[in-house]
Amino acid sequence: MATAKRLERGISEGIRTLERWGLKVKVGKSVHNQDGYFAGSDEERIHDLQLALDDPSIKAIVFARGGYGTTRILDRIDFTSYLGQPKWIIGFSDLTSILLLSSVLEVPSVHGPVALTIGRDEVSDNLLKDLLFGKLDLDIPLLESANTKAGNCSGRIVGGNLSLIYESIGASNEIETDGNILFLEEVSEDMYALDRMMNKLKRSGKLEGLSGAIVGSFTNISDSQSYFEESAEELLLKYLGHLEIPIAFGLEAGHEKRNYPLILGMNCEIILSKDQLAIEYII
Repeated sequence: MATAKRLERGISEGIRTLERWGLKVKVGKSVHNQDGYFAGSDEERIHDLQLALDDPSIKAIVFARGGYGTTRILDRIDFTSYLGQPKWIIGFSDLTSILLLSSVLEVPSVHGPVALTIGRDEVSDNLLKDLLFGKLDLDIPLLESANTKAGNCSGRIVGGNLSLIYESIGASNEIETDGNILFLEEVSEDMYALDRMMNKLKRSGKLEGLSGAIVGSFTNISDSQSYFEESAEELLLKYLGHLEIPIAFGLEAGHEKRNYPLILGMNCEIILSKDQLAIEYII
């Protein structure tokens, strides 16, 4: 299923991996289409996604890739069948937009590898498989960080790519953070842009009601003019550190080879230590 940027390399390894799990893979008609930057026209991408959402035989939708483009079609999708017969939707990056909407609709989804990246890392692939086949208690290691604030929290994990969270404010898929656990990741942004987006979350009241926060991979973050003296992690801590909530830094989730999956929009209990995120999802 392709709702964003066109494919520029194959997804055969991802398909083979899913088939090795015993899944039957049906490839969307427009997945390999090209319309300038996009994987087909808006109408073609809408048609494919609508068919997948409406088809009762399809139990999970794994998106082909991110990039940009899902928000161009999101408000033209009819989610009636999806609400009546929910299914897993799985993706990250630009797909944050539809994951956020799914949380608004109170249907859990998975922030995790896409068809283009499945098969790159066996560890995160196996964790995705576990989630899809019903394992709801997971212990995920964290990279070492002196800024991790251990503790327990509960709520729904919400979020994903910071740019798409920022973009959602004022739209139909606006992130709902009150009482929830905010998850953030980002790629190829400048430090001033991170500050601007986090400041918008602060100004719009999206940080004050959090029960916890999880910081994933912040990849290729630049400061071309060397204006910022702190790291991306330290900048985020300025916005989150005063909230007196557990904060996990060092989760390998986002735009790196290892992309641990998280269920978004499902109630969970989290026990956070300095080196581990223990999550129990609650149906």
